[in-house]
This record gives sequence, structure tokens and C-alpha cells, in this order.
Amino acid sequence: MKKTSSFATAVAVFLGLSCLVARGDEANDRTWSIGYAEADITPEPRQVQMSGFGRERYAQGAVAPLLTQVVTLRDRDGNTGILVAADILEFDRIMVEAIRRTINHKHRIPTENIMLAASHTHWGPAVRFHVSYSIGAPNVWYMGLLEEKILAAVDAAIEGLSPATIEYGYMDFRGIGCNRRLPIDGKITWGPYREGSFDGHTPILRIRRNAEPGQLVLVGHACHPTSSGPIQKWSPDYPGAMRDRLAGELPDAKAVFVQGCGGDAKVVHKDPDTGKLVFSNDPDSAKAAGEKLAGSVLTHLETGRMIPLDAELACSLATGQISYGQCWSPEEIERQAYPERTKGRQRRSWQTWAARQSLALPYSGESFRYDVQVWKLGDRLMVFGMEGEICSPWGPMLRAMAPTEQAMVIGYANSTGSYIPDKRIVREGGYEGLTSQHVYFLPAPFTENIDDEIKQIVSRAIDAVK
Repeated sequence: MKKTSSFATAVAVFLGLSCLVARGDEANDRTWSIGYAEADITPEPRQVQMSGFGRERYAQGAVAPLLTQVVTLRDRDGNTGILVAADILEFDRIMVEAIRRTINHKHRIPTENIMLAASHTHWGPAVRFHVSYSIGAPNVWYMGLLEEKILAAVDAAIEGLSPATIEYGYMDFRGIGCNRRLPIDGKITWGPYREGSFDGHTPILRIRRNAEPGQLVLVGHACHPTSSGPIQKWSPDYPGAMRDRLAGELPDAKAVFVQGCGGDAKVVHKDPDTGKLVFSNDPDSAKAAGEKLAGSVLTHLETGRMIPLDAELACSLATGQISYGQCWSPEEIERQAYPERTKGRQRRSWQTWAARQSLALPYSGESFRYDVQVWKLGDRLMVFGMEGEICSPWGPMLRAMAPTEQAMVIGYANSTGSYIPDKRIVREGGYEGLTSQHVYFLPAPFTENIDDEIKQIVSRAIDAVK
């Protein structure tokens, strides 16, 4: 139950900010202008395929609405950042660039100041061109509608800018997920692996502002939203349940979720019958996971350290290349494309159609384009926007590179064109380091130079905001 009414909360926020501004230069240094808007992006039944698993899926209804949420940050000098969060599997570079161009043309906000972040729910609509259609074929008319809703929400968030303060905190939360790369007999298989790498770093941004909603809570967590099971319904998975609980228990509040370095992590729980750790696979489990995460966030907001951030925003965007290793042979692609030619007549699977799509639309790139986005809030927090299904080892590596006291990583940012492993995962192979490249039509896996190559791009992005 909420402790105060929305009106009382708005009055309290207004008085608090008024007093803050009245205290002089220090207060002015910490007074941002923040805007917020959201839109329902839930498709109509059978409007577009669901995306996230290698099978044909059409939603019949929704567990909860899919949302796009926009947070606009303007510092004391008028520099503006736009964060777009959306309940989709991933953004396509074509859509990202179209949205950025429109915002730049209309609002004169530069590209590096616009970040798009997918929650990576596996119960959202297919909206990518360059991905295996066996994972979900896109509908361009829905993609256009999604783009329009995002841009309208951006306009509304800019129009609704209001005086605000921002605080940052973080916790090490490992209560709902773990690594999924289970080693057995020297090979990487698929299963819960508590001893494996997992990035429990869970950042929290709390915004208090002089408008409704009077409070915004942005939470990041690094774990695949794959816990809702074999339902044919749209669902934001555990991030949606987290948002709902925070909005329900905090006065006049909205919650926003961003994904972290969770490419090799899944939601798990103990099977009550066997006591063994298993992957969560039903809507009740997804809801429980989201509410558990929200509960820890609430505890941190009450008792944990939160750091005020001065109203100064600097943004950069650096582009580089990641090297490919040994290319897949035409014979290997042919074997996957036509399994009936193989002895034993193997069954068709998502790999079959990925291989056939690769034959029909061959990829000719010699290396992989990779963008790194950096935002610096005040002199205490650096935010990394990292493309792709970035895996857990990158969380601590990136935070260690930050020249600021605090740092956080937003994964699945902007374009998602591949898994992003580190050199250990490349060496080990498995899905994230090897076979997933077929989903994204890459001509080869990456090399063990990947750490150095990405760090060079990151360093250039950091240097641009120092």
C-alpha cells in the first residue's frame, strides 16, 4: 500500500527541490531537468511473430503490456541525453539509426546522446532484419509503428522536462540467476552453473522530480529474461514484474529496467521436489524473480548508499572493428542447410533455416562493426552502452576501465548483432562463443583478440568525455 497520495508526494518533491535550489551553487550543480514518457507497444494478435526461441510462435493475448519508456536528461548547460528502453529482444541498427536521425533533425540532439536499450525479453515482437527468421520473422509495418511510438514518447519526454535530482547506488545481487555454460567432460553444455561467471553488479538510479511521476527508479540487472516458459503470450518477463512491484510500493513512481552483461546468464530456482537448481520456465517463476529483484532494490533504497550526481552530462560514441577467425566452410553451411543429405536423415531445426537464409543472403563483411557509447554523469558516474549480447566477464572489466568513482554497464544497447564473448569464452566455444554466430549470420567466430579489440574502442570513447 502506498504511504502517501500522489498529490502529497508531488508537493513534497516540489518543496524539496525548491529548498535544494535555494541553497545556492551546490544545489544548482545538482539540479537536472528530467522528462519521462512511456507507450504501450504490445502488438495485436498475429500481427508479428514472437522473437527469442528457434520455433514459430504467435502470441494470443498478453501476460502484461510491453512498454517503451523514455527518460530525458538535461544538464545545467542544456546538454540533453535520451535513454529509450523497450520490451523487445533487441534493436536493429537500421532502426536505431533511423530513430537517432529523426531526433537529431527535430531536436538537434547529437547521435552520441541517444541510447536505446532492449530488455531482451523472449516474449516480445521480432523487429530485426539481420537475424535468423527462425528466431522470429519481422513485420516491417509493426516495426514502423514501434518506431513511431518511440519517437512520440521522446517528444513527450522532452516536452515534460522538470527540475530533478539524480542519485546513484548499486548492490551485488545474485538472487535470481546464474551462469548457464555448464562444463561437462571438457565441453560446454547448457545448464545452471553456480560456479561460473555471473555479473551481480546491479545499478540503481533514483530520480526525484517536480512533475508526475515524482520519482523514477532505473534498475539494471545482468540476466536473460527467459523465465516465462512455453506460453504464447506477450510478456516483459521478470523485468516487467520488477517494474510493477516498484511502482506499486513507491509513492508516485515509475520504474525502468535496463539489461546488463547477461548474455551467459539465465533465471534459476530450486526445484521443490528434487532440490536441484533448474532454469525457471513459467510465468509464476518469472513474476517471483522480478518481485525478488524489486524487493532487494527497495531495501537498498531504504538503507543503502546513494550518491548525488551533479548536473553535468558528457557523451561519446566510438566505432571500431572486431576480427573474425576461421570462416565457416561452404560444406558446413550446406550440411546444416540440408540435413536430409546427411547420413541418418537428421531433423530440420532452427539451424536448418538459419543456414538456408545464410545461403540466400550471404554475409560479405571482413570484420564486425562494434560501437561503444559512454555517458558521464557529473564527475562520479560513467555509463557504458555496449552493443550485442554481451557476456558477464565484461561487467567487471569495463567498470575497472572507468576513470570515475562509479560505473555501470547497459548491455543490449543500440544494435545487437551478435553475442559478445570474452577471449576465454571464445576459447571454450559453446553457444555464446561459437554456435550462436549462425543466428546472426556471421561468417566466422571471433578470435581471442576480442578483449584487446573492444578495449581499444572503449578507451577511445572514454577519452572523448574526460
